[in-house]
Amino acid sequence: MAARPLRFVLVGGLLLLLVAPPVGYYLYLKRVAAQRAEVLGVDWNPSHTCSITTYVPSLGENSASSRFFRLFSSRAFFRVHDAQGRLLRSSEWLLFQNEADDEPPRWVSEGQVVYPTSQGYEGWALPECGPE
Repeated sequence: MAARPLRFVLVGGLLLLLVAPPVGYYLYLKRVAAQRAEVLGVDWNPSHTCSITTYVPSLGENSASSRFFRLFSSRAFFRVHDAQGRLLRSSEWLLFQNEADDEPPRWVSEGQVVYPTSQGYEGWALPECGPE
């Protein structure tokens, strides 16, 4: 009977050793690509209290790391900042959402913005972006 728990621990440990390094490497690449991201566009709400910026993650040239990253990553991500430059919302760490870069985000109202994804549109209600 003692062999079963030991086998479970060994299989779980082996699985962890096989999965953890690629996941950790991907998260590291995601952080680096966000730091090196290129701005694709900026759009302000009508009262100019907030902006949404479209970024394209960048790891440079066509390397093995960049190909690995592109397998599991979105083509773009979005950040909303207030007029003072403070980050209010970001889609860059929504790992299971695939943002699209073929269409710009849109302000639906002063405090609501939507952005394109592969499943349609997502967005945020931002009371801090309403008129002052």
